[in-house]
Amino acid sequence: MTIGTLIYALLCLIGVFICIFYLEFGTVAIAGILVCIPVFMLIFLIFMRSRVSASVDSKNPVSEKDDMEKPARAAITLSVENRNRFLPVTKGIAKVRYENYFSGETGKLKVHFSVDGGRKRDRRIVVPMVNCGNLRIRVEKVRIYDYLSIFAWTIGKRFPAQHVLIVPPTKDVYLGRDRWYNETEEDSDRFSLYKKGDDPSEVFDIREYADGDKIQRIHWKLSMKTGNLMVKDGSLPLAKALHIFIDLCVPGIGEEHHRNANLLVQGIYSISLYMTERGIPQHYIWYNHETDIVEERLVDHEEELLWMFQDLFRSRPTDSAEQLAEAYLAWDQGRPVESAMYLTVADHGGLENSGLTRGRLEVMDLRRDNFGEAVE
Repeated sequence: MTIGTLIYALLCLIGVFICIFYLEFGTVAIAGILVCIPVFMLIFLIFMRSRVSASVDSKNPVSEKDDMEKPARAAITLSVENRNRFLPVTKGIAKVRYENYFSGETGKLKVHFSVDGGRKRDRRIVVPMVNCGNLRIRVEKVRIYDYLSIFAWTIGKRFPAQHVLIVPPTKDVYLGRDRWYNETEEDSDRFSLYKKGDDPSEVFDIREYADGDKIQRIHWKLSMKTGNLMVKDGSLPLAKALHIFIDLCVPGIGEEHHRNANLLVQGIYSISLYMTERGIPQHYIWYNHETDIVEERLVDHEEELLWMFQDLFRSRPTDSAEQLAEAYLAWDQGRPVESAMYLTVADHGGLENSGLTRGRLEVMDLRRDNFGEAVE
């Protein structure tokens, strides 16, 4: 029952009372018209309902914030098609619910729309969202109304949920090259673009001979062509991927908690893009305390980074640093990790005593302005 229904019912009662007290042709005619109008409105609505359809789509599954303090404008599209050439839809309402599982925010809103006869209209549903996460937006119900808003008819409900990733703006990252070379002595199909090594299977550079160079490195054919001794420098093999541990222990309450969680996501996003642009695969590891599982995702391309965030945002931040360290230590048993980053927005002093670092884990506090420098 709509508000229009109640108002019209009140008008009909007033008309009936007037007709009873003033039993004349004019009052009876008015009362008859008041009774007939809802019948015609209902017939029109039934006819319109069979010719109007709705669908929901997400044209942009990623919304990047322009500023950390300003909300992102996540949007989905409600498409309503009116196949009635002569009967426009003058009033329609879509009821929408949304949830950011990572930050715990929920909400609902109503979206009004109208569609001309014989037309299809796309109505953007915008949800401002301050905090990063995987925003789930679902259109629960779409209803159209008759021209007097007496009756409403549902033309669609419980549409498939649409997901929009809310990602932060990138931040400048200053990582020393030695931090992410991830050198290895094992066979590898990935080589450094910036530092030479001893692997003869891949040529890093060709230069003129210098004192101390080994005879085995001389490029004889090129030396005969140039008339000078030329030497081949081998390449430096790199490990398959750089291990990056994500600390989901996010300190603070309320706004402080959300701010720290956003800084964590911003750091992960910025570092991963920095690595991806330089062709460095990353192996992300984090502990999901709700499922008691250490999740692992490999990121080699930007598209895979977005897939990783979809999985990461299904895990809520926790406040148990001890449980996190124990889970990582259990995961680390028997797994060779030559070097790794530990990304955190929490105090890291306890890590030295946990046995997790073992002399090769670089802890980065993402709350610092220059989080590219590892925490000592």
